[in-house]
Amino acid sequence: MTSAGVTSVRAALAGLALLAGCAIQPNAGPRDIPDDQQRELDVGGNAAGEAVGSSRVFLVVTDGEEQQLRSVLRDAASGEPVMEALIDGPNNDEIAAGLDTELPAELALDDVRQSGATLTVDVSDEILTLTSSELRLAVAQIVFTADELPGVRSVQLRVEGQPRAWPDGDGELRTTPLTTYDYPGLAESVQPAYPPVPSPAA
Repeated sequence: MTSAGVTSVRAALAGLALLAGCAIQPNAGPRDIPDDQQRELDVGGNAAGEAVGSSRVFLVVTDGEEQQLRSVLRDAASGEPVMEALIDGPNNDEIAAGLDTELPAELALDDVRQSGATLTVDVSDEILTLTSSELRLAVAQIVFTADELPGVRSVQLRVEGQPRAWPDGDGELRTTPLTTYDYPGLAESVQPAYPPVPSPAA
């Protein structure tokens, strides 16, 4: 190798050493963070019924004379906790935002079990005190909430262990397992509102 080549190699190695010295090095151990560089961290748990989590329950919102279902987040991961969260109803912030539920406050959840794609939900007989329009929404709340659970596509709703006929979106009574398709247009879309496609320039 010529002396010029040796000089080029040495210059390149020196440059690499300089870059390595400028790289961010890991700390050898814990260190204090200055107060002005700290962020507040919420290390406490979430209050029950808070609108956070990975599961959705469906509540009722009234717009004029129209009632629809709107999903909110809950910190529950499986069938029984999700249904308990649904029965607990809206939290204070959701009530202030106009959300409500048609499920009776006294309603008790007796059992939840999944067989294949069907979730069987067994509740107490307080649900039978609802009017026909209230019952339609209450059953839809259960069906849409169950449909959010992994692997669930239909719901068999029972009262104290006994199967019954339940109203679909048109008010027709059904004894077969219910799906969200039995309540078309009843739930608001959870898709984000996209801006309109701009018109092509003239």
